[in-house]
Amino acid sequence: MPLPIDSTPFSDSLVILGAAGLVIPAFARFRVNPVIGFILVGVLVGPYGLGALVDRVPWLFHITITDRHSIEPFAEFGIILLLFSIGLELSFKRLWAMRRQVFGLGAAELLGSGLLIGLP
Repeated sequence: MPLPIDSTPFSDSLVILGAAGLVIPAFARFRVNPVIGFILVGVLVGPYGLGALVDRVPWLFHITITDRHSIEPFAEFGIILLLFSIGLELSFKRLWAMRRQVFGLGAAELLGSGLLIGLP
């Protein structure tokens, strides 16, 4: 008796890699950073992009991800790779030269977000 196999992670991987395989070369042609392409792919094929339209357009089910929980590992891995690429590009000397901007704008953003979330 064959066991049921859940192929959702495999199909989600194919959707993300396929979309990235189409978008990233186009971005490279126009000399746009590939990180922006990966973010765009995640937004497009994710559950809040084209995945939200699956109820109205059923064939989108095959080229999008509709389950929010199935895309979480890809999102976490993407954040890890983004931080890694930032670490490769940013030297300590450059960070020290930008310390006022980094800490000043970072503190302002943190304070502004806290006020915006905390206000009723």
